[in-house]
Amino acid sequence: YVMDRKKADHVIDFFAELRHTLGQWAGKPIELMPWQRDELITPLFGWVHKDTGLRRFRTAYIEVPKKNGKSTLCSGLALYLLAADGEPGSQVYCAAASRDQATIVYREASRMAKTSPLLKDYILARDSLKHLALPSSNSFLKALSAEHHRQEGLNWHGLIFDELHAQPDRRLWDCLRYGGASRREPLLISITTAGFDRHSICYEQRTHAERVLNGTSEDLTFFGLIRCADEDDDWTKFKTWKKANPSLDVTINRADIRASCIEAKESPTKENSFK
Repeated sequence: YVMDRKKADHVIDFFAELRHTLGQWAGKPIELMPWQRDELITPLFGWVHKDTGLRRFRTAYIEVPKKNGKSTLCSGLALYLLAADGEPGSQVYCAAASRDQATIVYREASRMAKTSPLLKDYILARDSLKHLALPSSNSFLKALSAEHHRQEGLNWHGLIFDELHAQPDRRLWDCLRYGGASRREPLLISITTAGFDRHSICYEQRTHAERVLNGTSEDLTFFGLIRCADEDDDWTKFKTWKKANPSLDVTINRADIRASCIEAKESPTKENSFK
């Protein structure tokens, strides 16, 4: 495998054509944070096979705590796989445990598409059906949930599982995971916060990601990125907050975390929640 910076930069430049749609940055171009650009986008999309030029990674597990910009990242990646990855007839699915969760990513993607100078004239949104179409390439993006898990026969180019830890069982995962087998370079991305269930599909993927990252697995097509505090880290220290939250001081206010930490020190219930 070789690093193709042009392929990575293509994704980074695409994000710059998208706009924030909520909160204090609404209407402003999306500027990837350093960790998103350097630890995620560049390796995930830049590593390619030296002979074919196709992407090295086919499956990705990304774990970050809440409020680190996960939904915006999910939606941007979904739109890239829909409209800019060079795949004719691209089919992209945003999957989640519930219809409401799947709708969160879809709605953000829809708002981004409607406000993007690059996409707004080409994307057709049918929001009542949670369906974005790109007629010029016969491509579409659609939301799916575990509540409607019988989805055999899908031929996806991109599959994004949001909050994988919330999947009630592995039926939707098993039903969808091989749906990209006939594509040239399908990409399955699960983006999640940490969970508690050690018998879940999320824990299975997390364990595999850990083995890939520590070198005990030789799976060269699996990408893992885990940001968390370790067991022996002092949860009351700023360096631990920063270690676990790569978007601290950008999407997460340091003062808010400090205030929550003070409360957590005084209450075992709040301590567990804070951790």
